[in-house]
Amino acid sequence: MILTTPAQQAAEQPLPLLILDFDGTVCLGDGPVLAYADAVAEQIPEASRPALLEGLDAFLAEDPNAPAYKDGYAAVAALAEEMIDSDGLSRAYAESRERLAAGTVAITAPEGLAEFLDSLAGVAFRVLLTNAPLIGVAESLATLGLAGSIDLIMPDAGKPAGFSGLLPVLLENKAPHELLSVGDVWSNDIDLPSRHGCVTAFIDRFNHRTGAATLSAPRFELLYDAIFGWASDPAVFSSTHQGTSTPSSEKAPL
Repeated sequence: MILTTPAQQAAEQPLPLLILDFDGTVCLGDGPVLAYADAVAEQIPEASRPALLEGLDAFLAEDPNAPAYKDGYAAVAALAEEMIDSDGLSRAYAESRERLAAGTVAITAPEGLAEFLDSLAGVAFRVLLTNAPLIGVAESLATLGLAGSIDLIMPDAGKPAGFSGLLPVLLENKAPHELLSVGDVWSNDIDLPSRHGCVTAFIDRFNHRTGAATLSAPRFELLYDAIFGWASDPAVFSSTHQGTSTPSSEKAPL
């Protein structure tokens, strides 16, 4: 019996591949990163905890005076730098995912996401590709009403570096324009797929304007119509979308 990897399983599908990030894309809310910050705070000196939590709150509130970070997790790591080592950060992250799995962390899904993903059944193969471990992901999808709206979960992806090995496998039987990657961290979710010629959709919550993407908007739901257009005919879509748009407005290009 020949066993296939999840990436090979996705590659064998005849449908276009919709690659979805998890945290900040499918799963919204600051609860997971706040749980991570709480777990980190327990490992640093008590006197330093308020500065950590206040700094994270300022970043999440988009305070113009707050430093720019890739995301909330990067903010926590930077704010706790020199007070906790990588092992401590890993333990804190694992603890936060256990809390997520237990259902004690507040999360939401983008408006209308279940209906949108359900409309893509049989049109695109829906893959959840996340750096998170499996613990907490399946439970969260059930909580969000998305358990039946995802075809394949690929955890521990190690993005962005992990994309280097995954993309050639995912594209083995497909043209690059038959893969669309959606995510809220440009360096993780958009950069490498773009360089491979794939279609990309950047959710730029913090208006970072980090780099080019085929589609971009501050909220996922603003991208639904365009993504459905891609799934319906990737070749036609890619001929009119050259992957050069940058976050600029509330309306995604169609």
